[in-house]
Amino acid sequence: MSQQQGIVKGDALQRLASLGFIIGGLLLIIFYSLLPRVADPTNGLDFMTAWGSKAGLVKLAYLFIAAGLWGIMIGSMGIYRSIAGRGAAWARLGFYGIIVGTAIGTLSGGTMMSMVSTMAYWLGAPAADKASAFTLAAGVGSVCLAVTTMYIIAEWLALVFLGIGMARSQVYPKWLGWAALILGTVNVAVAGIPQFFNGLTGATQTVFSVVVILSAIWALIVGIWVARKAW
Repeated sequence: MSQQQGIVKGDALQRLASLGFIIGGLLLIIFYSLLPRVADPTNGLDFMTAWGSKAGLVKLAYLFIAAGLWGIMIGSMGIYRSIAGRGAAWARLGFYGIIVGTAIGTLSGGTMMSMVSTMAYWLGAPAADKASAFTLAAGVGSVCLAVTTMYIIAEWLALVFLGIGMARSQVYPKWLGWAALILGTVNVAVAGIPQFFNGLTGATQTVFSVVVILSAIWALIVGIWVARKAW
């Protein structure tokens, strides 16, 4: 199927894309904001206590975060399908990258659910089992950190490519493309890559927390903009 250039009013795909961005953006804003925060994420005891004590909320949040990622993926398909000529190759690369990022992000959410279950078990474990329960929770937490780090790099690198495609096209406002490019670059360079080599720190946690909300707001804005064209 050949790509179209632009957004046609009444196009079912673009309508779905707009809804994907709007719903996905709202879900990410709401449920990322509900996740527990600790002043020093390198303090294992504080981190495990904060997250383990709110295991039910964290599991619910990651279920809807996964749904939000799926919505963003649907929205990015609309961007890819709307760009032909200049920017098309970048948009295609961005869309395929977001598929990969969404898959890793969904896996990350699943491992997070497992992690908080082990942390909740540690909190309620009898004294004789505390040490082994802590070791189990810490081990699962290490796996979660590795998967989440790869999610950050894959998802926001894809956003960089998508932003380049939007900025080079004649379909979208240039500032929307540049905003995606900047958000993606900051999250990969300041959060993802440092976390890959040095582990979770207060700085990487702060950068990711800010950028993920700003990226969700960007998705919401794009969804509204597309909806005005397609509906």
